[in-house]
Amino acid sequence: MRGRAGTAAERACAGRLPWAAVPNPYVDDRSDAVPAWIVWPVKALAFVVVLPFRLLWEGLRISGRFLLRYVLRPLAWLWEHAVVIPLAWLWRHLVVIPASWLWRYLIVVPARWLWRGIVTLGRWLAWPFVWLWGAAILPALHAVMRWVVVPVAEFLWVWLLAPVGRAIIWFVRTGWDGTTWLGVRFYRYVLRPIGVALAWLWRYTFGALFRGLAYAWRMTVTPAVRWLHTQVLRPAAQATRDMLGALGLRR
Repeated sequence: MRGRAGTAAERACAGRLPWAAVPNPYVDDRSDAVPAWIVWPVKALAFVVVLPFRLLWEGLRISGRFLLRYVLRPLAWLWEHAVVIPLAWLWRHLVVIPASWLWRYLIVVPARWLWRGIVTLGRWLAWPFVWLWGAAILPALHAVMRWVVVPVAEFLWVWLLAPVGRAIIWFVRTGWDGTTWLGVRFYRYVLRPIGVALAWLWRYTFGALFRGLAYAWRMTVTPAVRWLHTQVLRPAAQATRDMLGALGLRR
């Protein structure tokens, strides 16, 4: 009861004090809130720095929209319909069409007629040469080919080229046959007897000597080595291991 009464008295006294009802801006009842001494500088900085830039950006954006809608687009439409389209019409009708007409009727058509005239003149000038070629030169060439070139070629082939070719073929064939015959005879009567003699000599001299040495090695050295390993080295090694084990030196 005293606690409640003291609390009520304190509340009444606080209500009578003029400064008791004024909240303290630097004190926050919430323990997890940001302190006011940090919030107020941040707000002041945002009001001084961020807000002017924001207002400037909004003003620029609104001004840009206004200029685009009421200044730039009308100017672009005026430029297209007052400058570009008239200049394009003037360029087409005063430059392109007259230049095309001049190119076609002053250059292309005269050049075509000139080419046709040159071709016709060339045909008329070439007609005598064509007639001369068909009436005189070509028959003369046929006659020369038939009565001069062909008989000379036949004569050379029959009496010179063919005999020389056959002689060359005969010499090559004879030389090949002779070389083959000599090779066979050299192998049969020289190389083969030498090979047989060398094989006989190897078989009955060096071969017999090597076989005798191998037999002697197999009958003397191999049993001695086997006896030495079985009767001496192995027992000695076994005795050494047993001795080391007895002395406790073997791991």
